[in-house]
Amino acid sequence: MASANPWDPASAPNGAGQLLSHFVASGIVTQEMLNISKKTTSCFMNFSRLQQITNIQAEIYQKNLEIELLKLAKDTADVVHPFFLGKWFG
Repeated sequence: MASANPWDPASAPNGAGQLLSHFVASGIVTQEMLNISKKTTSCFMNFSRLQQITNIQAEIYQKNLEIELLKLAKDTADVVHPFFLGKWFG
């Protein structure tokens, strides 16, 4: 295994890491318990999910408006069709 670089702050052991290593070595906690306790979802993931939901809701609203416009176009197309206009003005 490569030795830790003394100039790299990420590879230097910090107080929390040393304390957790001591707890694992003494048997107070296991490495598995520490791995389970890590949260994979952060507030940014929740924000991203909320943004996705908002975007989907906006897309649904947009599609509903498009459907409404198509229904109106269909209804008005029937009224101004030459067949109907011929009855009134013919």
